[in-house]
Amino acid sequence: MPSTRALIHAPWSASKVSTALRCPRLFHFKYIQKIKEPEVMPEARIGKAIHKALEQVLMGTPEPEATSAVRAELPSEIEQMRYDNLAIGIPAFVTRIGQFRRRRRVARQLVEYSLAVREDLTTTQFYSGDAYFRGVLDLGYLFEDDSLALVDHKTGARIPGSSIVDQLEGYAVLAASAFRHVKRVWLGIHWIAERAVEWSAPVRPEEVIDRLVPDLLDNIEAAALAVDDGPRPNPGSWCDRCSYRGICPASNEIRYEPVEWYEDDED
Repeated sequence: MPSTRALIHAPWSASKVSTALRCPRLFHFKYIQKIKEPEVMPEARIGKAIHKALEQVLMGTPEPEATSAVRAELPSEIEQMRYDNLAIGIPAFVTRIGQFRRRRRVARQLVEYSLAVREDLTTTQFYSGDAYFRGVLDLGYLFEDDSLALVDHKTGARIPGSSIVDQLEGYAVLAASAFRHVKRVWLGIHWIAERAVEWSAPVRPEEVIDRLVPDLLDNIEAAALAVDDGPRPNPGSWCDRCSYRGICPASNEIRYEPVEWYEDDED
């Protein structure tokens, strides 16, 4: 059973867990004090724009129309140029997914699909008060052979040696709970900048139960423990990309190191 401290901060999500483990002070800003982001990083804005364009294209909007409409919403020419460099890969991804779909008979497409489970891993509504863990699938395909493919879009740099399962295990748990007839789950990461999709070996229901569920619950407990002592800062390289850096003393200290002054400097 979840601890009281884990239940207090529910519902959890993959991003909420990673935020707690990375920096408890950031967690308090976002999820406890619920302070609106004082500063939106260009990387976050561009990432959201690419996700929005992909969503519209996958839902049937012609690619030129979708990408140009989303591009116009970005506030500066520099961000639009960075968006263009990423958006070039959208047609290739759509073509690749089309080929993937033709090799298998698709029963259902899931785009920006919301899922949630209670603490006992039974399904519930995304915004329900009893939701314990929840997430939004970027893209999923249910096939007629009772298999499921999940794809997560990533706009950041590809990290060599990173584990696909570690990044998508929460979504696999959610999907396995929602679609209990599924016999295997394929997990894929769409590295947008590299125009590549990296797939894992298929995960079977017994592996979800025996490995992914315990790992997910352990991560939630570790996150809850990390923030239990209050808003401790954990400064690091990520401070430069934090939307709350302007109001975080620890971030200011690491970004603006004091310069020692000596009387001899006057000469």
